[in-house]
Amino acid sequence: MAADAQKIGPIASTYWWAGQIQHSEEWLLLMKTTVENFEGLARLVQELHSYEVPQIVAVPLMAGTADYLEWIRRETEAPAGRGDVAE
Repeated sequence: MAADAQKIGPIASTYWWAGQIQHSEEWLLLMKTTVENFEGLARLVQELHSYEVPQIVAVPLMAGTADYLEWIRRETEAPAGRGDVAE
């Protein structure tokens, strides 16, 4: 569902939760996929994530080199027999 993932962290997060300011150490995971695969990838992250409401957002890719964009498209296609793999 994603061509790649980059894990950044740990990072310090401050946010409102349950009516209080929370502070925690978190990791930021950037995943590259296509618009067509976003909903499926978002559902998978929600299923696997320990948070009740994980941060799942799409950041538009305004431009990229043709070969890089083609790589993302190619790597996120689901060829027959491969199925979805989560690691």
